[in-house]
Amino acid sequence: MHSLNYLVLPVKTAALVLAILLKLTFPGIIYGENNVVQISGKAPGYAGEEIVFYRWTDFISFTEKEMVRFVVNENDEFSVEFIACRQPVYIFSNSGRYFLYMYVQGGKEYHVILPPMSERAPHEKMNPYFEGIPTHIAVINNDDTELNELVRVFDELFDPLIGVSLVEQSVDQVSSFLDSVSLELARRFEGVDNAYFSNYVKYKTGLLESIGLIHSARYLSDNYFRHKPVLYDNVSYMELFNQVYNRYFLFFSRTIKGSRIFEDINRRKSLSSLMNTLQTDTVLGSGRLLELVVLKGIHDAFYGSDFSRSGLLNVLDSLAYRTDHPEHKQVASFIRAKITRQIPGFPAPGFSLKDREGNLKELSDYRGYYIYLNFCTAASYSCLAEYDVLSRLYDKHREYLRIITVFIDNDYHSMLNFLSKNEYDWDFLFYGNQPSLLKEYDVRMFPGYYLIDRDGTNLMFPAPSPAEDFERYLLRTMQSRGE
Repeated sequence: MHSLNYLVLPVKTAALVLAILLKLTFPGIIYGENNVVQISGKAPGYAGEEIVFYRWTDFISFTEKEMVRFVVNENDEFSVEFIACRQPVYIFSNSGRYFLYMYVQGGKEYHVILPPMSERAPHEKMNPYFEGIPTHIAVINNDDTELNELVRVFDELFDPLIGVSLVEQSVDQVSSFLDSVSLELARRFEGVDNAYFSNYVKYKTGLLESIGLIHSARYLSDNYFRHKPVLYDNVSYMELFNQVYNRYFLFFSRTIKGSRIFEDINRRKSLSSLMNTLQTDTVLGSGRLLELVVLKGIHDAFYGSDFSRSGLLNVLDSLAYRTDHPEHKQVASFIRAKITRQIPGFPAPGFSLKDREGNLKELSDYRGYYIYLNFCTAASYSCLAEYDVLSRLYDKHREYLRIITVFIDNDYHSMLNFLSKNEYDWDFLFYGNQPSLLKEYDVRMFPGYYLIDRDGTNLMFPAPSPAEDFERYLLRTMQSRGE
C-alpha cells in the first residue's frame, strides 16, 4: 500500500478536532443493475496522454491488472466504459507525479476531475519503485451518500489521527483516547447503509488500535478476524490483515507450539503438517482465515532466508490444489507467479511492447531462441558503451540468439530518433505501455541483463553483461546441452 504523510497532533487536540468535524450522517447507497462502469471528465494538461487504470488482483501479492486504457482528447476530456462487479472495486493510476485512486461499482457513472498534470522528474521516470502522491480522484456528480465521498470525508478526519504521538502517553491515556475515537466514529457514521464503508471504518479503527500498541496482535486477530467474514476486496480490512499477520511463520516459530514450522516446511514440505502445527495457535481456527494466513506467510517467508523455497512452493501448490475456496486458488496463482518470476527454470515475466515499426512484440514471439534481454536508456553511458559489443554478439550468434533491448526514455519517438542515428539491427522495444516490467525484472540500474531460455523460462537472472564474458557463459550452457 502507498504510505501517506500524516499530521502529528496532540492527543487532546486530535480528539477535539474529531468531535467537531464528525457531525455527519449518511443515508444508504442505491446500487446499479448492470456491470458497466462509465467514467468521464476533465484531465487538465493531459491532452494526448494515455492513462491506464489498474486494480490489484489481491492485497497480498499486489499484482496489477489493467482495467481500462484511454487517451485524453485535445480538450483535456475523456469518456470511457469498462466492466466491473457491482461490489466496490479500488482502482488506481500512476499518472505523472500522482497516485490517483477511486472506488467504482458496476452500473454507476462517475464524472471526475483529475489534478492538473505534473510531470515526473527524469530520475523519477527511471525509478520503477517511484510512489506518486496519493490523491483521491474528485467525483463531481456524487453526494454525501456516494462511497468515494464517504471514504474521502472519513479519511480526512481519520488520517491525522494516525500521526498522533502516543509514545509519551500512559497505557490508560492511550486506551481512553482510542476508546473515545472508536465510539465517536461508530456513533457519527452509524446511519450509513453501506456494508463496504461500515467495514472500512471498522478496520481503520483497528489499525488505530494497532498503532496505539495497547493491544497485542493476538487480541487484534481475535477481535477483527477470527470468526469474522474474510473481506478480500476491502482496502482497510486487508491493510490491517497484512499488519497483524506480517511474517507470521517466523514469529509463531519462536513459540514452543510453533517451533515445528521449520520441519513442516523445510524437511517435510507438507501442507498437512503445517496446518496441524498452525491449528495449535487457537486464534486462527481451522477455516478460511487460516488458509489466507498461510498464503500471506508463504509470500512473506519467500523473501527471507529462514525457510526452504522449494518447501514453500510445495506447500503453496498443495494449498492451491486442495482448497475449497476459489479466491484462494486465485491468490495462490498470483503469489506463485510473483515469487518465481526471477528463479531459473520458471517462466520469465512476459511483455507486450512496441518495436521500431510500431508492432507489438511479445516474449512468446521469440520462442525457440535464447534471449539476451537488456534494459537500457540513452542517458546511460554504460548502455551506449556496450552497444558495439552487443552488435558483434548478435552478428556472430544470431542463428540461435536474439538480443532485445527494452528502451527506457520519455516517449516512443525518443527511441525512434535514437535508432535513426544508429545502425543497430537487433530488436529495440519501448517500455512505455508496460512500465511495470522494470519492477517485474527488478531493474535497479542501467544496463540490466537477463538470459531467457528457448522455452521462455529464466536461465540466468540477472545475467553477465557483454563485458563480463557473457558469450563464454552462453557457449558453455549450449555445450552442456549438446548444442
